[in-house]
Amino acid sequence: MEAFFCDTQKASDCVNHNILLTKLEFYGITGITYKLLKSYLKGRYQRVVLNNYSSSSCSNWGEITHGVPQRSILGPLLCLLYIDLPQITNDNSKIVLFADDTSMIITNPNPLNFEKSVNKIIQDIKEWFNTNLSSNLDKTHFIHFVTKNSSSIDFNIMCGHKKIANVHNTKFLGLTLDNTLSWRTHIDTIIPKLSSASFALRVVKPSFP
Repeated sequence: MEAFFCDTQKASDCVNHNILLTKLEFYGITGITYKLLKSYLKGRYQRVVLNNYSSSSCSNWGEITHGVPQRSILGPLLCLLYIDLPQITNDNSKIVLFADDTSMIITNPNPLNFEKSVNKIIQDIKEWFNTNLSSNLDKTHFIHFVTKNSSSIDFNIMCGHKKIANVHNTKFLGLTLDNTLSWRTHIDTIIPKLSSASFALRVVKPSFP
């Protein structure tokens, strides 16, 4: 089993409003709800203002045609609707989406076909990103999960002409996953943080009755 972790370049800022609205209609969001979401996205403008000690200057107002409003409730939801990667997966793969974090779990019981299957899915994902968003292949990687008594196989996973790195651990939604799921790396990561927090509590404790 492998987990493939895609790194998107500022996905929330790169959502194309026209493509998003088309996808909303495709998923059956029409009528008043569609008009409300359209008005939520459209009609936003921005400009750049430069201030110094003596004067200030600013650019012309420009309409915002990409991105979802940050730190909003609807922003992550609209981003998930835009990233419709589950539409291109098969029975051997499962997409895991959380806001703009995109990951995929790939399984195949036949080791001989596993690498071929993974490369086919990666190519499909690459074509999707070329159409919808920009991907950062330098930060995209995968983990080959194994048991503690077996060794990891160095699969040759390609995305175009770029080889995807095979790593032994990665940070995912606040957790540090390793290729044996032992949680040792995650524990080693949080111990110093817990130690610092415990020390801070001991220091401030005498200040409270």
